[in-house]
Amino acid sequence: MSVSKNVAVVTGAANGIGEAVARLFSRKGYAVAILDIADRGKQVSDEIKAGGGDCVFWKCDVASEKEVASSVEKIMHMHGRIDVLNNNAGIVLVRPLDEIRWEEFQRIVDVNLGGIFLFCKHVIPVMKKQKSGSIVNMGSVSGHVGQIDHSLYGATKGAVIALTRALAWELAPWNIRVNSVSPGSVDTPMLRSDIRIESDKTGKSFEEVKKLREAEQAFKRWADPSEIAESIYFLAGDSASFITGTDLLVDCGWVAK
Repeated sequence: MSVSKNVAVVTGAANGIGEAVARLFSRKGYAVAILDIADRGKQVSDEIKAGGGDCVFWKCDVASEKEVASSVEKIMHMHGRIDVLNNNAGIVLVRPLDEIRWEEFQRIVDVNLGGIFLFCKHVIPVMKKQKSGSIVNMGSVSGHVGQIDHSLYGATKGAVIALTRALAWELAPWNIRVNSVSPGSVDTPMLRSDIRIESDKTGKSFEEVKKLREAEQAFKRWADPSEIAESIYFLAGDSASFITGTDLLVDCGWVAK
């Protein structure tokens, strides 16, 4: 067991924002545990270790309580503490509501909301014992504005934001801060998959659809995952010591419009 470093747990870290978060926290001196269902998580972990970082990868479905509990137990056995939990894992479903099957509804709710519930449930006792900790959940601009064919995704993200606010008050007596980040459009495999779906549906080229979606941001571009990671790092750390119960919009002015 090593307790010489602060420990950050990042879910959904095999690519996209989660990967950027894992790499940033490692560069900042954290021991990082990354969880994902994708095997690429091991590659990310190996690359972080090759660069001198302290990182471990475990395959984990955030919607499985057995796997979540086992992962937290392994992290505690290895490090003895958890200072930051970044609930980043999530999936999207781009489809009209009346075409969504019940099992698809269950899966997106189980991952986007249930995964955060399960990791919080098993990490909170650790942080309560420490009387410290920071949880940063992944919201979305979709939890703030209506998006066609994103009703269920937006509903789960709105629930995450509400959960964050309530949990911040619930955990304040133990000096545990809880916040969320709501990105706009970020250049990730998930968003590119969205664009391909819209391209197929509308008959427009990928680049045409991409340009339309970029225009929803004031700077007419997508965010790089590293830009969202910086916001998560800020909320997780001591620089945000008086911030809890907040959803930070990192949407390049989308909601302000």
